[in-house]
Amino acid sequence: MKSSYFTNFILLLLVVGLFWFSQHSTNKDTDNNSVHLLTSLNPADINTIDIQQRQKNDIKLIRNNTPWQLMSPYPAPASQTRINLILSLLKMPVHGEFQPMDTASLAQFGLDRPTVIVSMNNESFAFGDVESISKRRYVLYQHMIYLIDDDVTPLLTANADSFIDNRLISEHNTIEKISLPHSLDNSDILQIANVDGQWHSDDKKLTADQLKILIDSWQFAYATQVRKLAQETLAALPGPQIKVWLKGQQQPVSLILQTTANNFTLVNPDLGLEYIFPMAMSTQLLPDTTTQTN
Repeated sequence: MKSSYFTNFILLLLVVGLFWFSQHSTNKDTDNNSVHLLTSLNPADINTIDIQQRQKNDIKLIRNNTPWQLMSPYPAPASQTRINLILSLLKMPVHGEFQPMDTASLAQFGLDRPTVIVSMNNESFAFGDVESISKRRYVLYQHMIYLIDDDVTPLLTANADSFIDNRLISEHNTIEKISLPHSLDNSDILQIANVDGQWHSDDKKLTADQLKILIDSWQFAYATQVRKLAQETLAALPGPQIKVWLKGQQQPVSLILQTTANNFTLVNPDLGLEYIFPMAMSTQLLPDTTTQTN
């Protein structure tokens, strides 16, 4: 009985403390006409992001004088849009803060076993439960518990594939030459190259405008989904039918073209990644000169 009374008393203190600190923080922000942020870290200074999830492989992203890269559980180009969403955590307004009384009290906020822990340049943020009334998230940072509006957790709890850049060709690369089949039904290879700023091909039916539109479609191709393929799946695929030469790179990017009932896919065997597009995208990425009129 005494134990139950003491537990209830501790919970009451925590609730009262949370309310007081929330009100104090709100009044302070109003008086100073400023917003209390979760941290003073500058997003521009972050070059390492580590994500620890329950019962999943850890995810590691780095930036080292290059665009963001996914390094673990496998290497792949990372999505800058998703990186920016994670970095937005650093400028998240705080709607309440308090210091937990002891380690045991963390369980009341789901922080004894956090949903996810994010570390940026070795500064760690643990994500706990959602507060029942405001629906804000409890976040443990530097031994303090904060209440924040949470738009980040759905991404942080997703699998590693969700962090891959959906662009087939990175925005930092430029296509200089490409060889590809004419269409899904015509496997004859067409060569297209940039010569003195003009696109030329070995198929004279294609006009300069058509070639420019085709290359632009490849340059800005954005997959609806990207996923990592297992080694046994890669081993069963045919050889690449498409090669893309990029500016400043000696070796071309090799791609394997595949189709399913609803999708048109391109596999990069060197990265082990499959880029999935709607079937209609094939008409934008393949010249299909059999349908051209003279």
